[in-house]
Amino acid sequence: MRTIEHLLHQQLVICVGCGGVGKTTTAAALALAAALHRRRSAVITVDPARRLKDALGLDALSIEPRRIAVDSGRHFDALALDTKRMFDALIERFASSPAAAARIQANRLYQELSNELAGAAEYMAMEKLHELLHLRRYDVLIVDTPPSAHARDLLAAPNRLTNLLASRAVSLLQAPASLLTGTSTVGRMALSTLLKALQRWTGLDLLRDLADFVSGFEEMIEGFTTRAGEVHRMLHSPATAFVLVTTAEPQTVETTIGFHRELIAEGFHVAGVIANRVLAFPRLDDADALAAVWETPLRGKLLRNYADLEELSRRDRGALQRLHNETRAPLLAAVPAITEAPTSMAGLHRFAQQLLP
Repeated sequence: MRTIEHLLHQQLVICVGCGGVGKTTTAAALALAAALHRRRSAVITVDPARRLKDALGLDALSIEPRRIAVDSGRHFDALALDTKRMFDALIERFASSPAAAARIQANRLYQELSNELAGAAEYMAMEKLHELLHLRRYDVLIVDTPPSAHARDLLAAPNRLTNLLASRAVSLLQAPASLLTGTSTVGRMALSTLLKALQRWTGLDLLRDLADFVSGFEEMIEGFTTRAGEVHRMLHSPATAFVLVTTAEPQTVETTIGFHRELIAEGFHVAGVIANRVLAFPRLDDADALAAVWETPLRGKLLRNYADLEELSRRDRGALQRLHNETRAPLLAAVPAITEAPTSMAGLHRFAQQLLP
């Protein structure tokens, strides 16, 4: 039987799911639970909303691990992705020389695009995971991903950036003056006029900087490709587990079922489901009859309200049963609905206790 305790003995745990289901809180609580089990743990967020710091009661998070004290002698680390700093470090690692790395980093297009290049943030997230795992500083690393649509980008990232750098489009950009050939005279004049205008407005020699930007990456394609293969193997390793975080809302359950199918189709190992904000009120025998017996209207109203909650609880049980029937993924934990989201270590402790009753 799979349990949270078994999950915490994985090397990498990736929390996935749609927005608003409590992935950030769950990831932080898992790192805390691992620390309570004397496992060296860290939680990293690639969610651009940066909500993890709120769950931990922190003012800020960065790519540098921040130690979070659990109790005397026990702690876990927390960190958040910094795409620009990670990209800079990767350039320094794969460039043929410090001078080549400095040339790329000084390129004005690189400075503008290193935060915005398609797939860059997701690729850097995978690169940071690779780095942390190979440092062997932690027994378990917990990852808080963006909502599921973006998490798919995260999982596809190892190959996307390398495919882009090796594409024919990038080869064309290595000799961008060719953009001015093969078109009509009117087209060449229009494009030339546009490029000159851009140069005046921005101060960029666009063709030259574009060529420098692309050619600087050419020598690093092999390094990027090798690392992408390593990250791909890391994500498919038996030591990596994906956890579907959900609520019992019917629409959310349907989304979770679809995401589970995608993960399985891609060969990822899904360890199970953590359900948040689940109503679990036990059934009362004939609440209306009991209300009639009690002498005060308030007590009768309270019993009828309880009957409504019990009906919603039955709905939640049915939704989670449907999730299990469709996925056969074990329910690792069902965290009951609470009135306030954890925004402090005390609240996070209470949440972790629900994961590990």
